[in-house]
Amino acid sequence: MTFPKVSIITIVYNDKAHILETMDSVITQDYPYIEYIIIDGASHDGSKECIESYITNLAHITHKDEARFYLEATHRQKNVHFKFLSQKDSGIYDAMNKGIELASGEWCNFMNSGDRFYNTHTITELFTQFIESYGGGDSDVIYGDTHIIYDNIHSKILHAQDTSHKYHHRFIHQSAFIATPLMRRYKYDTAFKIAGDTDFFTKAYNNGAKFTYLPIIISSFTCEGISSKPSWQVFKEDCAIGYKYNRLFPIFHTFKYLFYVIPRFIIRSLIPHKFRNRARIYLSKTHS
Repeated sequence: MTFPKVSIITIVYNDKAHILETMDSVITQDYPYIEYIIIDGASHDGSKECIESYITNLAHITHKDEARFYLEATHRQKNVHFKFLSQKDSGIYDAMNKGIELASGEWCNFMNSGDRFYNTHTITELFTQFIESYGGGDSDVIYGDTHIIYDNIHSKILHAQDTSHKYHHRFIHQSAFIATPLMRRYKYDTAFKIAGDTDFFTKAYNNGAKFTYLPIIISSFTCEGISSKPSWQVFKEDCAIGYKYNRLFPIFHTFKYLFYVIPRFIIRSLIPHKFRNRARIYLSKTHS
């Protein structure tokens, strides 16, 4: 079985506490062909130094450009090649586009700082099933399920939906592998602050890209500390994206916010945190 080369891209900015955990989850993969690209937004909390030290301890430096702080390296024991760029950017989607420009693999995955692969066999299992089931071709986006972690006790498996992605992608970004030519064709619109990934996937889907769902848990995503409060910025960006494909979408989306999203938030805010997480786990089991 011939496996394709994959480019794993990690975006980080001032996240010294979590970046090494993410890097470990990539480096310990048993997949044979990994290019690991790390884009740092000129961190000033020690993240950049941690990353450079990590790479230096594991790999031979093959190229280094101090002027723009860029280096390439090859792992001493595994077939993993590093590319590390640290420079200021205009936001996460600008940083992600820089990663795409450096990618030389056939497929790209964004595993940003704080996130990680579900286990050490994830990529191998994904492409083994993809090749056996689909011959390894005729797909632009491969996506799967996600392990959602709420706290040290509570977690659940979020099953992606094998359905239309016309207005919003039905999976977590970290649990998707995207064909590199597709990434280069559309990239991420830096005008978006939050929903750039939604814009990318809906644009690709509505322009004929083929999405393939595989029932494999790809990533572990920690949402501890992330607010579930309805966001005006997210609402605006989702409306702007949906409007491209249906001019009535903002009306439908407004009703959804008024009669579902906001009431749900109010009810959840009245429930103690520990009971809220238990309810999430219970509901996920009843709907799985």
